[in-house]
Amino acid sequence: MTKQFTEKYKPGQQLALLVLLCVLALLLQSGQAIASPLYTAEVSAEQSRQQWQREAFEQVIRRISADPDVLSHPAVQQERQRANTYVKQFEAIRTEQGPAVRVMMDQQKIQQLFREQQLLIWDSRRPQSLIWLVQQDMQGRQFVRQRQHDLVLAIQQRAQQRMIPLIWPLYDMEDLLNLTETDVWAGFWQQIRTASSRYQPDLVVTMQLSEQQSEDNLEYQLFWQLDQQGRVERFELAGSNATQLAADFVDALADLLAQRFAVRYLTESEPLELMVTGASDWADWVRLQRLLSSFPGVGQVDLIKRSGDWSKLRLQLSIPLDEWLQLVALEPALSLLASGEVNQPISLLTPASAGVDAIQLRFERP
Repeated sequence: MTKQFTEKYKPGQQLALLVLLCVLALLLQSGQAIASPLYTAEVSAEQSRQQWQREAFEQVIRRISADPDVLSHPAVQQERQRANTYVKQFEAIRTEQGPAVRVMMDQQKIQQLFREQQLLIWDSRRPQSLIWLVQQDMQGRQFVRQRQHDLVLAIQQRAQQRMIPLIWPLYDMEDLLNLTETDVWAGFWQQIRTASSRYQPDLVVTMQLSEQQSEDNLEYQLFWQLDQQGRVERFELAGSNATQLAADFVDALADLLAQRFAVRYLTESEPLELMVTGASDWADWVRLQRLLSSFPGVGQVDLIKRSGDWSKLRLQLSIPLDEWLQLVALEPALSLLASGEVNQPISLLTPASAGVDAIQLRFERP
């Protein structure tokens, strides 16, 4: 083998190939070591093995589904009885609530279940939401700035459970010069967007929590608004417990985003050709191939041609193209380009260009 290698390739070629093989090995090794947190559950250890296996199965299924009633689906109920076959590995841990088990479920097998049953799946690429939170009480209106505030902790805890990425403002001098509590309360979106731009979020959310005394009870109202690329939607929640209301907000946001960004697998995959700029060497090409392969619904990725900084690729796509482009818009390393305009990326969450003649992407090394 060594003799054939040295006879076939010149010394310079041998070195280049060895470097490439080392890069490939390192990238593949690092890819195998990474497990998506979406498919990892933490459950109480104070129950039977069968019970925690089923609980872990339910936790992961609920987290990646766009259907709040997915656990009542006949096929999901049937597979729940075989939850042990979905467990890839587990370990005993200790949490503030007591002994627990961290369970890694089989990602490929769960995705196969969703594919076979044509269930909407909400995978790892999820929009980052910037949260502006204002509370009004007897002392007036104020931003909730403290990271250890009960409301913030309730939101963070539920967001971690639902795997919703959140961004919290710094509330530093720059923020406070650009935005006031009244701006948020009144929904002055020009000021809100100006203050939010420094964080580069995918979505901007404002929350206005108010107290209302009703006879002997204290009631809370939570108005929240979602800005997605200039389109503002308004929602309202009410309850007697402020922290529970904050957690309910996260559930409402998660369910809304799941419906918006989930994908459904097609019965058959179709070829898609892409033009990609930015993968300047073979190491970049391997990174790009791994990145594209990590998208749900993307099968084999082949390099058709390279010319300068451009690469022509063909991949097999088993989800609708417009849904795939939504996911591309959430990937920091990829930008969808206007046709023929390399320096003009299109930032979009609901792309209108799914029917373009040639899809062009710019790849930036993570």
